Amino acid sequence: MSIRNKLILLILVLLTAISAVTGILFLHSEWSSISANSQRKNLQILLALAEVCKETHGSPKNSPAYTYFQTFLKTPEIIGVSCTDSSGRVFISDRYYRPFSSPSPFRLPLFFKTFSPPVTGVWETQQDNGVEILKASLSAVSNKGRQVTAHVDFSLQLINQEMDSSLRQSSAGFFIILSLAFAIGCIGTLIITRVIAGPMQTMAEAARMIGSGHLDHRIPVTSRDEMGMLAAEFNEMANRLKELDDMKSDFISSITHDLRSPVTGIELCSDLIKELAEKREYTRIPEQLFSINEHSQRLNRFIDSLLEVSKIESGKLELDIKTINLEELADRAVRSFRPYAAQKNLTIELIVGQEIPETRGDPDRLYQVLSNIIGNAVKFTNAGSVCVFIEAAPGWQQVRVRDTGVGIPEYEIKNLFSKFYRINSGRRGHPASRQGTGLGLFISKFIMEQHCGRIELESSPGKGSVFTVFLPAL
Repeated sequence: MSIRNKLILLILVLLTAISAVTGILFLHSEWSSISANSQRKNLQILLALAEVCKETHGSPKNSPAYTYFQTFLKTPEIIGVSCTDSSGRVFISDRYYRPFSSPSPFRLPLFFKTFSPPVTGVWETQQDNGVEILKASLSAVSNKGRQVTAHVDFSLQLINQEMDSSLRQSSAGFFIILSLAFAIGCIGTLIITRVIAGPMQTMAEAARMIGSGHLDHRIPVTSRDEMGMLAAEFNEMANRLKELDDMKSDFISSITHDLRSPVTGIELCSDLIKELAEKREYTRIPEQLFSINEHSQRLNRFIDSLLEVSKIESGKLELDIKTINLEELADRAVRSFRPYAAQKNLTIELIVGQEIPETRGDPDRLYQVLSNIIGNAVKFTNAGSVCVFIEAAPGWQQVRVRDTGVGIPEYEIKNLFSKFYRINSGRRGHPASRQGTGLGLFISKFIMEQHCGRIELESSPGKGSVFTVFLPAL
């Protein structure tokens, strides 16, 4: 079942429940009002009869009170009236056995419909030849000081019929309005679910398109509400997936080259050694062995990087925390790149601003971070210098590596520390940008995070870059 159908079903169930509860509450309230009116009417009849009984007791039969007594039977619900004295003798009575109509075929099925008699007087129900009668009596004192009792017999069937009729009349308009409101609610439900579920169906279709490999598919953002924000985030996710897919394709291409190059070099050197051995030119063999060693080291570095990424992703990269001197680690890293910098006619120097106290960390991993950043600075600098500054700040020890290289565009910086990311040579304008695995900065960032530190970068094209490594101080 689709989300739209679920929403329609849910809202219809809620509308039905609300309509049912509203109808029941209305009928209960209306029945209570009708029942209260009937109680007041019946009580007024009993009180009026008691006054007549007081007047007629001991009065001649042609008095006005006797004439008024006979008018009680004109009330449809009354089937008998009488007055008795203190000894129980009936001194005036009248009874009318009118034919009772059959119950209405339409009776409102109200489980709460009960007739409650008034509290004044004595009220009780009896069966008389299959007819349910409500007998009411009320005692009073006549004008001559004698006690008299008024008796009224009501037909419960006629009372209920009158109350049912009143309830049907009053509820007919209400249920017409309630039905119209329910119909409008159903129409509104269809419109609302279309407005809500429509964008969700569009997103579901877009997700299927992207899942099937159409990574260029996007959702049009037509509003600024939550759905619009969700569509924008979805498009951003799709852009990221497209970038990752491009990075994956680029990585597969580059890793093939990175693996093939040293293997091919080793193979060529091996063939050449074999050929030199056959010609007995042994003096040239050490040179080829040196080349094989270089290719092997390059291949080992590449494999080591892949293994470290695997350890990072599996959470198995462990640190050997010791007391270290950051200045010594930086000096060691700088000295290792002096020959490479000299080949490019670059100046590389270490500047220590003040005495740097010892701190704690994994010396091998921190040396790996510094070597990676300093090595990149030398690699991407064609002229000028690479300066490494060591400074102490409140709570931190900082190593800043500043170069005068080609710089990094701003739109590249956000992805620079991503796995397998390498800056496009056409945009970077440097042939070395396609060398390496694209894992060095990713691994360095993870190592610093494990040390509760971080790496920051400031760069702009043509103006060089500044990498700053922050390590917590003791």
